[in-house]
Amino acid sequence: MKLGFIGTGTIAAAIVKGLQASPAKCPVFLSPRNVEIARRLAERYANAQIAATNQAVLDASDTVILAVRPQIAHEVLTSLRFRPDHHVVSLIAAVSLKYLQSVTAPASIVTRAVPLPAVAYRQAPTAMYPPNPTIKALFDELGIVIELESEAEFDAFTTATSIMSTYFGFADTTASWMEHQGVAPQKAHAFVGQMLRGLAAATTVAPDRTFAQMVEDHQTPGGLNEQVFRALLPDGRLVELDRALDGVLARLIAGKLKG
Repeated sequence: MKLGFIGTGTIAAAIVKGLQASPAKCPVFLSPRNVEIARRLAERYANAQIAATNQAVLDASDTVILAVRPQIAHEVLTSLRFRPDHHVVSLIAAVSLKYLQSVTAPASIVTRAVPLPAVAYRQAPTAMYPPNPTIKALFDELGIVIELESEAEFDAFTTATSIMSTYFGFADTTASWMEHQGVAPQKAHAFVGQMLRGLAAATTVAPDRTFAQMVEDHQTPGGLNEQVFRALLPDGRLVELDRALDGVLARLIAGKLKG
């Protein structure tokens, strides 16, 4: 596989790093658009090189990952000439599969994917639509792949990724509270980080347990965990999070390039 990136941002860089740490090393051709990130990757990895133009990325690649911002997607993609043998993988949130198929024609295989930053450590889930064995094998090197059956399902997965900064905000709030009680920042950070890592591990150790069951596993009636849970989630759900996710989904659908 010869892998090209149109757009070299945070996620593109994470994919390159993860693949270079896996057995699936392959030639990588980088867009010159974000020259600083592209330069660091090219300096670090011998088989990564910066192409002169976005079109040069396509010309050198058989699998092309589209990782530009939605605001400039149409301008960038309509300026490119794709080949029938190209496998196109779009990481762009607000574009439909129909639009991608039209704008990348005559490319015969087009897939949407939503990898997360932890692909850099080969520990991330990647949702993809529609299923494709070649693209699944690529992202299998970076964690686990969840193949989806509809674009509506894909939009729900894309929406769910919007909680990442909130997760770290929760961790920061907890660690900051500890610091206000006189705990040294490095101790608070180490403790909260390891506690959350352990809780995350519980989902893989017991994959058949639902998250609702894990709530019960981690609290006792009248205990400290139940006290905080009921204070923040009086009805057992974060209502404001539901509303926020509804808003993200509506934004995705309203702003989507549909073709």
